[in-house]
Amino acid sequence: MSVLQSRSRLVTFRLSEQEYELVRSACLTQGDRSLSEFARRAVMHQLSLTGAQKGNFGDDLNTLSLRLQELDTELEGLRNHIAHLLGKR
Repeated sequence: MSVLQSRSRLVTFRLSEQEYELVRSACLTQGDRSLSEFARRAVMHQLSLTGAQKGNFGDDLNTLSLRLQELDTELEGLRNHIAHLLGKR
């Protein structure tokens, strides 16, 4: 899909403050132009995982990249939690 393709449908959902900060942080890390772009990519990624959309090698690399980012975020959270427990914060 072209980056400049017009989009006319709107999807809205609510997040807790903690969820919003996680999404915002991931968006900045990924370098997306907006939270909307990040959310759209995440939804389309989920669709590709469920087989609702045919993918290609590029999609597989995007999937791998997203999963590695999720793992990195989780590991960072665990590192912070461990540091806090050990009093190194």
